[in-house]
Amino acid sequence: MNANLNNWCALPTPMGEFRMYDTGDESVRVVCLGDLDDQGPEPLIRMHSSCLASEVFGAVDCDCADQLREAMKLIATEGRGLIVHLHQEGRGQGLSKKISAVRRMQEDGLDTVQAFEVLGLEQDIRRYDPAVSLLRDLGISSVRLISNNPRKIRSLEQSGVRVSMVNTHPNVRPENADYLQTKNAKLGHRLPLEADVREGGPIRFYHSDQPWGELSNFSRHAVFIADRVWPTVEHYYQAQKFAGTVHEETIRRCATPTQAKREATALQAERTRGDWAEVKEAVMLRGLRAKFLQHPDLAQRLLSSGARRLVEHTSNDAYWGDAGDGTGQNRLGHLLMQVRAELGALAPH
Repeated sequence: MNANLNNWCALPTPMGEFRMYDTGDESVRVVCLGDLDDQGPEPLIRMHSSCLASEVFGAVDCDCADQLREAMKLIATEGRGLIVHLHQEGRGQGLSKKISAVRRMQEDGLDTVQAFEVLGLEQDIRRYDPAVSLLRDLGISSVRLISNNPRKIRSLEQSGVRVSMVNTHPNVRPENADYLQTKNAKLGHRLPLEADVREGGPIRFYHSDQPWGELSNFSRHAVFIADRVWPTVEHYYQAQKFAGTVHEETIRRCATPTQAKREATALQAERTRGDWAEVKEAVMLRGLRAKFLQHPDLAQRLLSSGARRLVEHTSNDAYWGDAGDGTGQNRLGHLLMQVRAELGALAPH
């Protein structure tokens, strides 16, 4: 597959401005951050199969749209990466057969694997040749694949591409809980479904639209600090890198917290605040205190975590978070636990 590097358009999204490239094939869409032919070594990649129901109409009984959004957020956070969006409804069986299978699931109480079996369908006939071809054209031989599906890893590895897996973290709902369990149990996926379900175990959070997302400094809860309203704690934190300069207000006015972070990163060389390393935790703590004191519902949510350890679960930032292997400092988690203790001391007994 040869993407036309000269035929692309900007794709403004809540996560930042991506690009959409012409592939010459209406069933294959390529979206990336930055130049497609300048993704650097071992880029993030998502090979994503289309799901009309969730991506267009908002169906909540699967995790397809959730995974696509999370992939875009991960790519936006890193500042590079690509998505190969493939027209592969129903694990490659097509929309008509997918509708028949879902109808069996709904009327007969079958899981997705049983429904395919009853209809005499092979469970997964997807191929990823277009993605492999694109990687070859771009000279990319090693990737970080945003997926929970080992089958995708094998497909790339068999084509000579080195792969490491980057898990997505499902937003488990009553409508999709059984489906997600079936993907792990019967289709071999590696969805991290057991995290945080143990009584008293750690609470891991990251994306603001996932369980415990209220703890994220990206959550859409405005704070009032220094006579100004900041759309999120992330806006406030990033802007304070440029306190007293014109950039502070520019970042405050960014449409999303992701854009605020990207704007601050782009301006990094112009930072005028020489004491940032010494004051950044105090800045974050001030933002967190404002958030949980100014939003009583969030304070109750934080207090409901009891004495459980709070962990920003990410491999993108070893200072504020932790990848789950104990190598990160998890400073955001520690500050949240400090605020929780302060709220607990203020609560009536």
